[in-house]
Formats: sequence, structure tokens, C-alpha cells
Amino acid sequence: MTTFTEPKPAGLPTWLDLVAPDAEAARAFYQAVFGWEYDVGAPEFGGYATARLGDRPVAGVVRNQPDAPAMPAAWGLYFATNDIEADLAKALSLGAQVLYPTMAVGDFGSMATCADPQGAAFSFWQAGSHIGTQVVNEPGAAAWHELYTSNAQAARDFYSALLGASADPMPGGMEYYVLKQGDWMFSGIMQIDPSWGGMQPQWVTYFAVANADETVARVVASGGKIMGTIDDSPFGRIAALADPQGAVFKIVETPAA
Repeated sequence: MTTFTEPKPAGLPTWLDLVAPDAEAARAFYQAVFGWEYDVGAPEFGGYATARLGDRPVAGVVRNQPDAPAMPAAWGLYFATNDIEADLAKALSLGAQVLYPTMAVGDFGSMATCADPQGAAFSFWQAGSHIGTQVVNEPGAAAWHELYTSNAQAARDFYSALLGASADPMPGGMEYYVLKQGDWMFSGIMQIDPSWGGMQPQWVTYFAVANADETVARVVASGGKIMGTIDDSPFGRIAALADPQGAVFKIVETPAA
């Protein structure tokens, strides 16, 4: 478990949130699966709900905004920035597109959303009073972030330059790069295989769990589904899942020490 009491260094994942057509149903689902409790924001913030483990924020849940285009439920990833306008300009210079320009969110901070050159969406967060996730690598909190992309080498170069990260290839047969700042490994980049059936470039979050099999059972009992099988890996027991509104996420049960 790692906890945070200050904003994360620029370039690291700092927040994630779910945008869903039915936010109340989404909150109920993830409460059943991960045990989250919520602080629901005021109407001027769209009823944005902050999910907590104990008193530590771990994620957000919000409904699709009425004036926004209809979109399926999806998780979004935010990277920390100390200068959102400079990083937004840098992203553009590297081939990204701006989906939503910089917006102040009260005194909580500022955000902007882009699509990388392969089309995967990501956001920046410049912290004000909201410093982002306050715990990771604990059951119910984020443990890893993985980009599935149509061009892993190009994505590696884009995110390395944008986030000030190094990218190490993972040994083995698949094309996979691990993004690092110093010794801190924080994300992976994986080439989409054509056999996956037209998967679109996207960031996917792994949540830590105490027991993968029991978590999958809760997901299915709560209306979600498993995509494939529960698999053992050198990094833990993992499964790809979708919530009842179609948002994709993964879980990982880390090996016992």
C-alpha cells in the first residue's frame, strides 16, 4: 500500500474517474465490488461522486453531462501536471488532439482532456485542494494502468516525451513497454493484437483485490461480466471485467509475500 498526502510529481497517474449514463447504478456496483463509500458533490459540479476507501479518495464517478454527446461508460485516467497549459501545448506539439480544453473545477484544481496520436483519451490534472488518489496498491484502489494501442512504439515515444519517463521493453514474446520515472514503474504500453477483434486504443486501470476469484463472483452477481478467464501471471492473478454499463477494468490479486 502507498498513501499520498501531497500532489503527485508531474507525469505520474494521479486520478481516475468513471463517466457513466447512470451514475447512481455505477456507484452501487462498485460499492458491492470494492466496498467504496462516496461523497457526492453539489449540483454545480454535476453530482460528481468521490469514492473512498475509509477516508482516502481513490476514484470519481459521474454521469454523462446532459449537453455532452452520448457516450458509453468508460474509465478515464489523469496525469499530474504542475503547468497544465504548458503540458497541453506539449501534447499538441507531439501529435495529440484536445478533446476538452483546460477547465477550472472550483478550487479543486484544473483539468484538460486529450486524445493521443493513436486515439486513446487521457487527461491532465493540476491539483488545487484535490490532490488526486490518496492510496494505491490496496484492495479496492488502483494498482496499475495499461495502454492498449495500435502502435506501441509510437505510443512509447509519445508518452515518454510527454511525461518525462523512460520506457523499458518487457522481455518475452509480446510488444510491451513499462513507463518509469526513476525506479517508479507506473504504466504499461501494449500492442493491440488484431485477433482481439477491433479493440480501440484506450487506457485500462487494474484495481488491486484480495481475492480475484471472489471479486469476479461479486462482479457477475452485481450484473457485470468477465471478459475471458481468470489467469495467473508473474504479477498476480488477473482478470479483465466490464461493469453493467460496459466500462472495462481489470483486477489483480498480487502474490503473497
